[in-house]
Amino acid sequence: MNIPFRRITSTPTAFKVDAEGVTLEGEVVFTERNLALLKAVLSGEVNLTCDICAEDFATMLNEKIELLISNGIYKGFNETYDVVEIQESLDLNEFIHSEVELIKNDYHSCESCKKQERN
Repeated sequence: MNIPFRRITSTPTAFKVDAEGVTLEGEVVFTERNLALLKAVLSGEVNLTCDICAEDFATMLNEKIELLISNGIYKGFNETYDVVEIQESLDLNEFIHSEVELIKNDYHSCESCKKQERN
């Protein structure tokens, strides 16, 4: 699902996109010149690999996402939100893919390894 930046207004635009076994549901709203605020929840099941034993396991996601979308290069700094730069259109399928890959590239341990670490 693509949302052209020029169609993002001060009235929130709701969206719900399913891809890669997860759902991204939320809204995007124009905030100021070339910036829009995206608030969403990424939920669903994702398969991960344990970094200790290398076994695959599934985990449920329920990640709150809040960030600014910049139409073009963002020249500034925002202490509250991360800023994602786009060109003309917000591709939510690509966004889901990027978020899932970020989660997969983090450190993960399965329940069995977590129990061994506690003992």
